[in-house]
Amino acid sequence: MDNPLLQGGNIPVDYPSITREHILEAVEHVILAHEQGIARIIEHQQARPTWDDLVLAVDELDAQLWAVCYAVYTLMGKKGWDKAIFDCHGKVSARNVQRFGDSRLQPLYARLASSVDGVSLDASKRATLRWHLDMFVTAGAALAATDKARLVELEAQIAAACRSFADNITWPGLLITSEAELDGLPQTLRDQLAARADKAGVQGWMIGHDKAIIEAVLQHAHDRSLRKDLYHEIHTIGVSEDVAQDNATHLLRLVELRDERARLLGLANHSELTLLEKSAGSVIQVRVFLQCLAEAVAPAMLQWRSHLEQQAAAQGMGAVRPWDVSYLNSKPQARLPSEGFSQHFPLSAVVAALSDLAQHLFALDLRLTQLPTWHGSVQAFEVWQDHALVGYFYLDAVQHEGKYGASVATDPLRTRRINAEGIFQPAVVVVYSDIPAALAGAEPLLDHLSLRKLYHEFGLALYQLLVRTPTHFMSMVTPLGTDGIALIGRLFERWVWSAPYLTSIAAAQADGSELSKAQAETFLSQFKQQGIETIGLDLSMALFDLDLHSAPRDGTSLARRLAEARELCGYWPLEDFERPAHAFDRWVKGDDAGFYAYLWADVHAFDLFTRFEAHGLLDRETGRALQETLFEPGASQPLRDGIEAFLGRLPSHAAYARWYGLT
Repeated sequence: MDNPLLQGGNIPVDYPSITREHILEAVEHVILAHEQGIARIIEHQQARPTWDDLVLAVDELDAQLWAVCYAVYTLMGKKGWDKAIFDCHGKVSARNVQRFGDSRLQPLYARLASSVDGVSLDASKRATLRWHLDMFVTAGAALAATDKARLVELEAQIAAACRSFADNITWPGLLITSEAELDGLPQTLRDQLAARADKAGVQGWMIGHDKAIIEAVLQHAHDRSLRKDLYHEIHTIGVSEDVAQDNATHLLRLVELRDERARLLGLANHSELTLLEKSAGSVIQVRVFLQCLAEAVAPAMLQWRSHLEQQAAAQGMGAVRPWDVSYLNSKPQARLPSEGFSQHFPLSAVVAALSDLAQHLFALDLRLTQLPTWHGSVQAFEVWQDHALVGYFYLDAVQHEGKYGASVATDPLRTRRINAEGIFQPAVVVVYSDIPAALAGAEPLLDHLSLRKLYHEFGLALYQLLVRTPTHFMSMVTPLGTDGIALIGRLFERWVWSAPYLTSIAAAQADGSELSKAQAETFLSQFKQQGIETIGLDLSMALFDLDLHSAPRDGTSLARRLAEARELCGYWPLEDFERPAHAFDRWVKGDDAGFYAYLWADVHAFDLFTRFEAHGLLDRETGRALQETLFEPGASQPLRDGIEAFLGRLPSHAAYARWYGLT
């Protein structure tokens, strides 16, 4: 076919020639091929399911299905195409659900896994079968007809409960009408608030539902009453005197529905169900991890609170309240303007640094090449290792017309694998980031947050270029779960938290001045100063989240669960009006019973990075060990085993604790 989206996997997609009609045609083609292909496989594999003719045959159909979907994502935001692209994603996702919910397909995988042939497969292939069987469980493939019908009802009710909760967490913002209340706010922040008010058609300064803006106001505003009003506003979102409209009602309903779904699928609770798709282990293992972390955090948290109380007393403020914390935590100190930092990190220098990192650690050669792309700012690279082409890497780093929102993600257009015919499929990976475009004639500059985002996503791209597993799905980063995915990304963020590394990749400014190690250390100190409070808040919510989804019917109230979680890690007690769980959108964005993942990832990323600190941040032998123990096996081995193999010991909290002063 001449459709650019339906060419062979070894042919780069000709993006400029894609039309909206190509999208519609391609998605219908691959969905029909998927349905018909699986029907044929089921028919022909009844007598004796085999690895090649069952697993790899289905895998090839899966790969073609998702290749179209991910290729289309690159065009997200193109005017007039959004509906076609969203429809494509919806249809492919629905087909994926049908595939794992197929009660004819699931027994074939089960029979292969338990057969003599299946038991004799290598560890990677056996792990692939186990992963598929877990996915069949979560989709309800083995349920009786009546239970399947109930599962469909539950999914619809869960979706409705999520919408009800999400619809309740909108906030119109807080309007400031007196300029005196702005005392302490930097001019750039005042300008942002004024622009928001102007856009809303009102006079004054408007604080909107933007976490970064809210935190900046709480940090800088000298007016304590303004800080209190703002804190009250944002911590009563989702609260209603009408019990039926209160988000506690929606949350409890949602948790109970999820619990029923888990029990219907044969699991003890929703936490157990979600952990099937993650890397951290069992509910008990995650609970022990969080409790051990809380024991380490609580003393430091209490000491930090005491220090803030002393600061407040010295300023005649009286008792510290939650709306004072960010203000007091922002100690008066000599600050370097963030613009001064970003001047040292033009995009070209950062891309060169990423390429250099890949070369030193993994002997990957990223060769800039002329491939058709979806926008002129997108860079395309061939990726070589040991004189062999292993894949293609596209970098869509800068915001541009036709780009969908503030996109920061890594997508595998194609996965690295060898199909049933023995043909090697190179990986094709896209990294999106949201670096602001520069003025005409200038180059985009990266602040520290932009650096962290780009290194995070680049780490995930490297993983998908280096993984060596036998199937499409297992060669994606997705089977690692949100905790495993976050671990890979957070590990690569550690490089840009190293002052020596930053100085080694920083470009000189126009006047010739270079970034010194002392300046880099000052910048990094400023960037991480809120760390201990963030840990306390995130840890308390992670404890609450796991407890709520593990035992939703034990009679404990939301307020009691949250108070106990905060007490366990030494975090500030709740104000009478404070209802943070009412507006915690993670419940409806895929982190339900999984908010622990980001803490788990951070702790293990810090630990993994200690080996690079010991042997060199660009050490080839350490990079090779990372590739062999964590990247190449991918999800075909428990990630915990890979971590231990890389470290040569059990994981530890020590590096994380040292960084945040918890020891």
